[in-house]
Amino acid sequence: MEGRNESLINSTINNNFPNYMLYSEYKHSGPSSLLIVPSVIMCVEGVPGIAANFLLIYVTIQNKNLRGPTNYLLALTAFFEILHQSGHFLFLVVAVSGINLIDYSTALIFQLHSIFGVTAAQTSMASTAADRLLSVLIPIKYNKINIRLYLSIHTILAISSGIWMSINAINLSNKYPTLPVTGHIGDLCVYEMNIMFQFIMLLCGITSILYIFVWIAYRFLSKANNVTQSDSQSRLLKSLIFIVSIVIGGYVMCSISHLVINQFFNLNDIQQWLVGVFGSILLNIGASSETPTLYIFSSIYREAIKKQLKQLFCRKTQNNVISVVPGLVNRGTQLANRNGRIVTNNSLCNISNPKI
Repeated sequence: MEGRNESLINSTINNNFPNYMLYSEYKHSGPSSLLIVPSVIMCVEGVPGIAANFLLIYVTIQNKNLRGPTNYLLALTAFFEILHQSGHFLFLVVAVSGINLIDYSTALIFQLHSIFGVTAAQTSMASTAADRLLSVLIPIKYNKINIRLYLSIHTILAISSGIWMSINAINLSNKYPTLPVTGHIGDLCVYEMNIMFQFIMLLCGITSILYIFVWIAYRFLSKANNVTQSDSQSRLLKSLIFIVSIVIGGYVMCSISHLVINQFFNLNDIQQWLVGVFGSILLNIGASSETPTLYIFSSIYREAIKKQLKQLFCRKTQNNVISVVPGLVNRGTQLANRNGRIVTNNSLCNISNPKI
């Protein structure tokens, strides 16, 4: 199989086979810092991002105040970003093991869900922008919509785009099964799969335009006598615009690195690959930013996240106290406060985790 792969690569060198120079220099070189460092950086970004997105989904499910269409779409985007970022672990394994490059078809087995996730996440972000525009332009009708049908349409659109892009990746894998890739998700977006960057750029443009209209409509159509609602919408709008700025900024930089820089600069394969990796690092910062941004700018999300984190750590503290106190009681020792009353487990928990 190894000889077959090398024969195929060598026979296609005149056709500008992607990653040929990377393949020829690093396929048999063992572990290399050129591959290990970016793979570690992406996983360092990805693990907190996955945890934060899981937290956002959990908080949305648990909190009754986060049951609106926008809250659902934000949680849906977080779910798709989890699928996206979980694909970086293959890159780390391939780099650290010294294998360095694997077949396209092999990589796609472990990263097809990431192709689906990154595409669906961008579609979901565009849906969130459209949702905000509708809520500002037609607030009365918006509040009377059939929420299940409405959210089903948004969900189907996101899933359909992810399936469409996944089919494109499968078709390319069938056409070039032994194409060498490093395990970096961006390596899958070559030849016909360049359409993914073009599609993402299109969605980023649509999302940006929609939020410009949202800002204009909010500034000029919001009524002065609805102060409370305007303040709430203002905070949410600020958080969404900040999320879009970071996330879209990351995706745009990644797409520019693939579509623009590599087209106008005379870079070799390795330099082109490094430019793409740099863009992906910026992209992953954006993919991890949704939950922290909502925590900073949205008081509702901040209180909900604090509540869930407090319950989590409080429960751990209670478990530790329960395991210790009986031992003290068996020795005839009592825990008492200054007034002589016994300190309960709940009191200990409150002492360890005071309200903020």
